[in-house]
Amino acid sequence: MHRQNMSRKILLATLLGTLQALPGQALANESTNPAVTVPPAGNTTPGEPPANDKVARGLMLLSQNRMIFSPCRDRSYNAVEDASPDGATGKALKTLGLADGVPLYVEVFGESASGMLRMQGINMAQQDARCYAPRRASGEWRAAGQDWALTLFEGKATLQQTGREDLAAASSETRSPDHVEIRLHGTSTAKITLQRQLCHDKDKQRIYAWTAEIDLPDGKLGGCAWRQ
Repeated sequence: MHRQNMSRKILLATLLGTLQALPGQALANESTNPAVTVPPAGNTTPGEPPANDKVARGLMLLSQNRMIFSPCRDRSYNAVEDASPDGATGKALKTLGLADGVPLYVEVFGESASGMLRMQGINMAQQDARCYAPRRASGEWRAAGQDWALTLFEGKATLQQTGREDLAAASSETRSPDHVEIRLHGTSTAKITLQRQLCHDKDKQRIYAWTAEIDLPDGKLGGCAWRQ
């Protein structure tokens, strides 16, 4: 028991030291237009989101090969159970760069209870280990690519492209666990297709759960998507 208590004290001291060493822990605005590239087909997103689609947002740390989660706006620490198949979510985070002394900002499908986060899949994660949690988590889609960004909110889609006027229209969504189609109504014939597959930004500093493709009358846009 004495050894267990000492081990926990050492682990907590390590985590506190890691957080204190991080620059700029103040909340920052969420990035709205990451430049993205889509990885080859077959690189699927690990894990399935839970039925209630709850997203836990915070910093993920690694100590002695154990993951520790610290929620945004709450300096508590939670043990982590990787409930995704074959621990695929944890493996993806380590591929992104999670290591001893190298935390990540993560948004994972799951919920903390009694000091334990049971994560089932990735929403998004990034190497910049500062909390970017939105002030209002709507659960609706966002997508972005090179020189474009898409926001969906309360049945309305807004597409912003560099050098063009914004396109805003009512939208409707058809979805399955791994595939989502969103159609814009009115004067626009744009169709948005989201596929559940890991998607990285071009600098490999962020990872997202979905790929995004937008069919427009004058061409296609490609990028990544996540839940807000």
